[in-house]
Amino acid sequence: MPRPALTRRARILIACGAVVAALAIGTPLVVGTRFFNAAVDRRAIAKMAAVAARAPKGALLEKAPYATAAELELATRPGVGGLVATAQPLQRFRLDEPGLTEELISFPSAVQLDHAASNLARAYVYRHGRLGERPVVLWVPGQYVVDLASIPISWFTREIVQRGADVVLLVPPYHLERSPTGFASGDAVFATSLSDHLNVFAQEISDVRRLIGWLRAQGVRTLGGFGGSVGALVLLRTATWDRLEFLTVFIPMIRLASMLDQPEADPIRRRIAAETRSADVILAAYAALDPASDRSLVPPDRISVLYGRYDRVATEAEVVSWASAWGVTRLHAYDRGHALALFTPSMYSDYARILDDDLRALGW
Repeated sequence: MPRPALTRRARILIACGAVVAALAIGTPLVVGTRFFNAAVDRRAIAKMAAVAARAPKGALLEKAPYATAAELELATRPGVGGLVATAQPLQRFRLDEPGLTEELISFPSAVQLDHAASNLARAYVYRHGRLGERPVVLWVPGQYVVDLASIPISWFTREIVQRGADVVLLVPPYHLERSPTGFASGDAVFATSLSDHLNVFAQEISDVRRLIGWLRAQGVRTLGGFGGSVGALVLLRTATWDRLEFLTVFIPMIRLASMLDQPEADPIRRRIAAETRSADVILAAYAALDPASDRSLVPPDRISVLYGRYDRVATEAEVVSWASAWGVTRLHAYDRGHALALFTPSMYSDYARILDDDLRALGW
């Protein structure tokens, strides 16, 4: 029986994945092999570590902004009164779908960072009508979102809006419009002080929790989440404190400390050793972000996971262990690592089926 022809999206993804990986490790490759996915992940970790190593030495970190999950929850808990968001036409990451209103909303972050550019939170809104009339998916991307990522992001987003749901996509702290002058998108997360580095995650969780409250105030009754990598971690941690009706995560970070276990992260470990009395200060804060030890407010049968078997950052063992602890059974595995996961054509069609199932189960 002949194999079905690849779609244009699949051809683009496979070609882009091969090019990205070849540039990363300096040799042509087969995108779906364990060896090359691991090599690309190692190169990505090394580049991130190099950014951290070039950062000016900061003051000695005596105490982390939070050291337990309870402290993190309190630091990110939405205040009384909610947020007041301003809206303007969206200029980047546009879909230009007929009948779709596309806006950039902004509001002051409750958690402040050292670089003021990140302290005005921003989110992209894609809505068919008034927010609250349809289900909404809160989209939280991962680390190192750049303009080029608008292509795969748009494919996920189109799957959502073409099913009649609306999307609110958070711009992560120190990324895109929230990048400080002189920094590439995402670099400031690792090139800032250690205290500020930890507060990046607190700011993002706080922004997400306040957006959830704001969307509920707009009348949104069916609110889902979709997040990747660190964005998935932020949503998973948030889901232990705030209710969502459904949630899909892809290549989800579970333990941030796993990144430090990699040999390529040695420059980050050296920096932590030089700027703290004990690495335990950082490890305790990272552990506070770990959702695995707490229970989710999202029903397990409405949580889905898309992950890479060859992932060096969000390892298969950690993803499966967390999923088992939460009772999550809707797992979809792919022959990819972390950096090349987006270049997986079947992931987009799988997500479309997951979303259909979730919306149907919730009465839409």
